[in-house]
Amino acid sequence: MSGGGDGGGEDWRPTSPPEQPKKKPSGTGGSGGGGGGTPGDACDITEFTTLNSPNRQVVSTLRVGDLLDVELRIGPPRQLVAQQNGTIAGSITSPKSTQIIQCISRQHRAYVAEVKSIRGGVCQVEVRPR
Repeated sequence: MSGGGDGGGEDWRPTSPPEQPKKKPSGTGGSGGGGGGTPGDACDITEFTTLNSPNRQVVSTLRVGDLLDVELRIGPPRQLVAQQNGTIAGSITSPKSTQIIQCISRQHRAYVAEVKSIRGGVCQVEVRPR
């Protein structure tokens, strides 16, 4: 408990607390929203995924950048599908599918799937709010 005492006893308090708050905001993987003081919108979802069970006839007509409508099909089982002009291009399954389904069915939110890449029958899309 010795040290070079020129009033250094008060200097230790302010140095640690400013460092800890700086780490928390930058270290979290939050929704990317900025400030404003209001909580993030749970339905502001962006998800990159691959279409399942792709309809080859529809996928063969798609181009990168095309927008597909994301629709909820009710009947067992509930299913998210991406469609072009009312024709299903494929189904959407992702870690956030349940959350997207809730946003569509309970809050009447609308989503689109933007085609990001097509390789043969594999079509990758980015699902986001309309």
